[in-house]
Amino acid sequence: MKKKSGILIILLSIVITWIVWLFVKPTRYISTMTGYSQLLASLALVAFAFVNFISTRHKSLDYLFDGLDKSYIYHKYLSISALILVFSHNITIGIGKDIERAAGIRGTKDPYAMFGSFSMFLFVLFIIIAILGKKLNYERWKVIHKFMFIPYAFGLYHYYGSATYPVFSMAPYSIWLDIINCLGIISVIYSIFFYEKISFKYKFKVKRLETVATGTLEITGSALGSDMEFKPGQFAFLKTLDKGNKFVSHPFTISEAPKKGEIQFTIKSLGDHTKALFDTLKVGDEFAVSGPHGTFNYKTGMKNQIWIAGGIGVTPLRSFAQDNVKKDFSVDFFYAYNNAEEGAYADELQSLSSDNLRVHLFNSKEKGFLNVDEICKDVNTKEKIDVYFCGPKPMRASLMKQFKNSNLNVANFHYEQFQFK
Repeated sequence: MKKKSGILIILLSIVITWIVWLFVKPTRYISTMTGYSQLLASLALVAFAFVNFISTRHKSLDYLFDGLDKSYIYHKYLSISALILVFSHNITIGIGKDIERAAGIRGTKDPYAMFGSFSMFLFVLFIIIAILGKKLNYERWKVIHKFMFIPYAFGLYHYYGSATYPVFSMAPYSIWLDIINCLGIISVIYSIFFYEKISFKYKFKVKRLETVATGTLEITGSALGSDMEFKPGQFAFLKTLDKGNKFVSHPFTISEAPKKGEIQFTIKSLGDHTKALFDTLKVGDEFAVSGPHGTFNYKTGMKNQIWIAGGIGVTPLRSFAQDNVKKDFSVDFFYAYNNAEEGAYADELQSLSSDNLRVHLFNSKEKGFLNVDEICKDVNTKEKIDVYFCGPKPMRASLMKQFKNSNLNVANFHYEQFQFK
């Protein structure tokens, strides 16, 4: 059963906002349309507060959204919803004022109104930049994303200056919106100014560097203080502490099962920052880790399982395999890679094969792309089975479609949304 706590909390917050709004009394006469327009603005503030909270990467997000990776799906759609609400507020507030003028109600000039317009247009600008920034690397996208606090600040200033309701009274509506806004403000301040300083509390020293496949580097660190406790399959954010290395924080799966005093990441060179890491990192350098995160855990699934790894996606499944799969589990592990030079850990995984963990190596250069027909040659059961997948998104989409059309009784398809943009 997937965790729904985060969704329920968001929905409950929306309902509470609507209920307390029903009983608030404006400080002057306003049209019904203006009242509803301000409700839309309030709902936008709720959405922005949760967007900002998700950006803190707090560990509670793993429990609220079934993994930090999945919380960023809600981050995306909450951002879109908030922007739609802001647009709707901008349109309806104008209609409301027209209705008031038609009724002979002359409103006073609102000096804070322009800050609402600034907020909306800046949000549009930064969202467009962020969308285009998807084509940029992760670090440049992160820098762009931090500037979102500017339109958010304008929006808050507009709310507290323009609201026709007593924003600092003891009315439930006022108290509730103040709490929501405090959550958003504290989250922004923490994310921008404190996250990098506070969250990376686990320090390690590089004790071994090894190229395990073409363009793939294994980094093994020894703890300089307390160990970070984690489960096989989880990921963490890593950043180097050497000033000569320009690699800053980035999420990677921990590629080794828990081992006292040690942590390991296996990283494929896919961009400028990872290439810089490969070129400059050396034994003895120090790095910091924040985490762990994620709920990708085979132990919570069915006893009959299929694991599928594509390329560097082998890392979480390798940690599963190293963790001594319980005897009552029956697992078929398929590892697909482009060619022998890119097959990281192929020999090691073959050595881990046992009666209840059967490893199937799939060299695509020799056999073509892995497909469900090939999987069914080795897996023939009518019992319910869980599939754990880590690899490229197109490969995942193709296999999911094939599984639906197969004779296998797939109960659940597990994977991580390993995209933080």
